[in-house]
Amino acid sequence: MTKNPDDLYVFRVPSLRNVAMTAPYFHDGSVPTLPEAVKVMARVQLGVALSEADTRDIVSFLKSLTGEPRASFTALPVLPEGAVIPAK
Repeated sequence: MTKNPDDLYVFRVPSLRNVAMTAPYFHDGSVPTLPEAVKVMARVQLGVALSEADTRDIVSFLKSLTGEPRASFTALPVLPEGAVIPAK
């Protein structure tokens, strides 16, 4: 994207701040809970089946990243006039 060879294979990773507050998880919302999302990510990305204790520890860490959300966290976006929001 940048055309700079030093940037090859460099990706921006979303922040994990407030991840415990953003269920459902994944781009399609297919996983309803954080523990389940942690298990799926471990299996898919690392090829590891986490124990319940490991899952609990990781979820506890992720919950520690929760802070005070900004005032606009749950505010609806301002859309251009005439924009249509598709029904779910």
